[in-house]
Amino acid sequence: MTFDIITLFPKMFDSPFSEGIVGQAVGAKKINLSFWNPRDYTSDKHKSVDDRPFGGGDGMVMLPEILKRVLSDIKGKNQPKKRRVVYLSPQGALLNQKKAKYLAENFDQIVLLCGRYGGIDERIIQTEVDEEISVGDYILSGGELGAMVLIDTVARFIPGVLGNEVSPLEESFKDNLLEHPLYTRPREFEGRGVPEVLLSGNHSKILEWRKEQSILRTLEKRPDLLRESTVTDEEMTQVAERSSLRKNVAIGLVHYPVYNKTGEVVATNVTNFDIHDISRAARTYGVDQYYVITPAEEQLAFVGRVLDHWQKGRGHQYNPSRTDSLINTQLATSVEAALESWGAKGCHLVATSARQVVGPKLIGYNDLRVLAIREPVFILFGTGYGIENSMVRQCEYLLEPIKGRAADGFRHLSVRSAVSIILDRLFGSCY
Repeated sequence: MTFDIITLFPKMFDSPFSEGIVGQAVGAKKINLSFWNPRDYTSDKHKSVDDRPFGGGDGMVMLPEILKRVLSDIKGKNQPKKRRVVYLSPQGALLNQKKAKYLAENFDQIVLLCGRYGGIDERIIQTEVDEEISVGDYILSGGELGAMVLIDTVARFIPGVLGNEVSPLEESFKDNLLEHPLYTRPREFEGRGVPEVLLSGNHSKILEWRKEQSILRTLEKRPDLLRESTVTDEEMTQVAERSSLRKNVAIGLVHYPVYNKTGEVVATNVTNFDIHDISRAARTYGVDQYYVITPAEEQLAFVGRVLDHWQKGRGHQYNPSRTDSLINTQLATSVEAALESWGAKGCHLVATSARQVVGPKLIGYNDLRVLAIREPVFILFGTGYGIENSMVRQCEYLLEPIKGRAADGFRHLSVRSAVSIILDRLFGSCY
């Protein structure tokens, strides 16, 4: 495999690729690194490779004619069977293990174009670049570091680069799963031992444990990866039962204190939809408890009758599946009473709101998912026109609001829709 790197700073690659796996692969001629400096293709005394952008703006743009000369020289001197020209760009598709394997298996020459300054002229991207690749959703000073990452990860799939040809197939991201935990000597370290199965000598049991741990780690740390894995529904169900994810989550539907449309603080009525629809969503996404929160005695009595009918009365005989959806649904007269009833120690209280309220830390879905793996989380949803601000300020976190796509900015979901959307964003990819 040949990597041709177009860069203004070729010396940046000296240290990273003089040692380690890539350095050994270069020494063994498993891969070849060639560097092409655009300044060598300039004709003016200043060796200019960039100019100001048309239309104004910050930064400079690398000149298309210079980059064209470099690429023409690379293509003229090398005639590989399969060449791929890659521009390292934050606008490209995200580099992952699947992409690295594809590049290693399908091309024998990869040309890496490392931009600098404000970027490169769009006409080079349109006519010369086969693919744009990003190594992350952040901005680097240039494409060199991204090129290093790409070379390192692609090289691991080239035959002979790794001592053990099975290694790249057993690491994290195999089948879109994270790698299982690893242990070595000593058998006990600072009071922590090694799982007994790894000491059993039973290789089939060890493989089974490792597969289960890979699924569990992915479920808890990167559930988004599971969408493209080959994990079966049965395997997922078995592992999910052992996961702390979602078992640390309770939700509450607040009927007081909330706002009405004129901004007054009121108590809203509980509806059948509030009970049944949210109970089903909570049950579907594995929420530990769902609390209907209201201080109004007549509303408490109404909810009590509904729950009693479906959990113990004639409804239970008529439709047992409805009973099942309500098994984790309870009543509470206040948020404090709900928290006391749930009994989770060190619980983090999270509010949801379409408004920005000063006080609680804003938290995103990924961060909340990770938090829920480690510690209990209670999420509050408001009825009416949202939870009253002083109640929101009592919460530690405010979940980022749902943003729609209506051209006129319309955003007025029912609380039942909001609950389902939020639970799916948090936990839907875990199934």
